[in-house]
Amino acid sequence: MAPRTQVERTEATRAALIASTLALLDERGWAATTSVAVCERAGVTRGALVHHFGGLPALLAEALDVHYGELQASIDGVELASMSDLVDVAWRVVDRGRFKIVIEAWLAAANDPELGAAIGPVVERFAKLVGPDERASLVPDAEARSLYLTVRETILGLALGRATTGGPLGHEEIVLDRLRDLARTHDSRTGDPS
Repeated sequence: MAPRTQVERTEATRAALIASTLALLDERGWAATTSVAVCERAGVTRGALVHHFGGLPALLAEALDVHYGELQASIDGVELASMSDLVDVAWRVVDRGRFKIVIEAWLAAANDPELGAAIGPVVERFAKLVGPDERASLVPDAEARSLYLTVRETILGLALGRATTGGPLGHEEIVLDRLRDLARTHDSRTGDPS
């Protein structure tokens, strides 16, 4: 077996640091994800982290960007043709786990200016991705925009509840059923039978 090239070693080290960061963020949260813990878990030195990312904030930003990519990949190819679809797909993203990483990232960025500067652009890209402007066919008017924002913000609220309690909430299905009812009513008024 031929020795790995420098590019392959670099990619492997970066991937190990990102995977370790995401695992720690999910298991311990943002406050407990330190350079020492990440390096220990990845099996690399702190110098490797600094060499490849410049420091923990940049690594956290890269890890968050990778996580957003994973979330997006989980729904790629899913057609959002109705508000009912939106409820189901948005909940699927939150329900698949590890969305706590996203919620905690937003809170950590708000409380730590250095971290906020590093991950702010990543968060802005994600916010645009889930914004109503990206779903123009679903939000052709003010009423649809209002429902879209209600669905999005309610599901984010459920995600926040899960992040702070460590698991599913007892009232999730009640809330989701109500969102689905609102979506079906909207869809039936707009002629979408979904």
